[in-house]
Amino acid sequence: MTSSAFSRRSLLGLGAAAGAGLLGGSLTACNGGPSGGDGTFSFLTWDAASGSPLANVATKWAEQAGTQLDLQNVPGGDDFEAKLRTVLASGAPPELIRINDDYVKGYYAEGSLLDLKPYLEKDGIKDADYYSVAFNFAKQPDGAHAAWPIMTNPGVIYVNVDAFEEAGIDLPSTDWAADGWTWDDFLAAAKELNRPGERHGCLVFPDTALETVFPTSNGGDGIYSKDGTRFTLAEDQGIEAIQWVADLALKHKVHPDFATITAGENTPNWQQSQLGTGKVGMMLALTSSVPWLRENATVNWDIRPVPKQVSRTTVNTMTVLAIPKESKNPDQAWEFLKYCVGEQASADFAKSRGFIPVSKSAGGLFEPDDKAPENLPVAIDALEHAVNENFSEYIQQARGVYRPVLDDVWSGKRTAAEALGSVRDQVNAILAGEG
Repeated sequence: MTSSAFSRRSLLGLGAAAGAGLLGGSLTACNGGPSGGDGTFSFLTWDAASGSPLANVATKWAEQAGTQLDLQNVPGGDDFEAKLRTVLASGAPPELIRINDDYVKGYYAEGSLLDLKPYLEKDGIKDADYYSVAFNFAKQPDGAHAAWPIMTNPGVIYVNVDAFEEAGIDLPSTDWAADGWTWDDFLAAAKELNRPGERHGCLVFPDTALETVFPTSNGGDGIYSKDGTRFTLAEDQGIEAIQWVADLALKHKVHPDFATITAGENTPNWQQSQLGTGKVGMMLALTSSVPWLRENATVNWDIRPVPKQVSRTTVNTMTVLAIPKESKNPDQAWEFLKYCVGEQASADFAKSRGFIPVSKSAGGLFEPDDKAPENLPVAIDALEHAVNENFSEYIQQARGVYRPVLDDVWSGKRTAAEALGSVRDQVNAILAGEG
């Protein structure tokens, strides 16, 4: 994610799966007004322009339900977050909302989201039928189920197969449980793949996926402790992991420098294009990058597990829907949620090959076809080795403090120990509710 409060990975949403280049584009709503009090069903979301998978699924459901759909499509980023806060405070919110998974805990803590547990129990929804890293994500300390993920996209390593062949080195194993493919192996491969002025050996985008994958693989908790009370990114395993990634560029020169990434990140699909056009040999990214690469890559590419240090752990991110506590028609919103994880919707979502429906039965839809990636099951297997970013209800405030100092690490102005240490106490105070 970028330094903004909103998740960069959330912008690689379902609109991107349609290959529509929606990031930063103009999005429109079907109808005006904050709620469906006139008999329509209102759904506030982002990246769901006409023709995108999410818009198609919503439209099909509305047709089958015999209701008029009010698809309120707002540009992603801070615009969406501002709109969401406004409608939730209005007393007349939409029937259903898409919500940034990072902020579910905070919105529930402030009383904005409906507890879905009674619906789950009434309809006999069994967690064993869903990928646990997604199903259990929305569970709150008080036992409530605050939201419903409809798709997941974990982090994997994208490999430029042509570059590996040119360098004469073997591709990593596709087995998440295999020995080997360590951080040292990743660095060694990056050095072999590196061609100064032509191709960088690797690209690890400076976002919160990085801040989760490498610290947890290094034996730490991630950005925060599992109970959300400590800023563990600023503890030993986190500091070591962040510095290791920074040194890919600063010390080993196998990674684009920070200035190049900063210049590129405002261009839609810039990260994917680096791999797809052969400018990097490997890339850490979410499976949401698959659809763009399937349509636009000019090199042969595939996916592999993330490299191992203490463990081999990746990040899991999700497309999450929730029912506002003051929704005028929560029962109908629940019916839509169930439809989104059902057989028909799962098949529609899986067509992208980049967004994995949360039902385990949908895993069979991820069979390789005549397009890359050849080893598509690597994405499904990732879910057994994935963790969610350990969220706090104070995540927005915490990010506003620690993420800017990471810029100094990537650019080499300060070490990870110096930069993260400078804000450790402040972030810990925020997590304690004292910020």
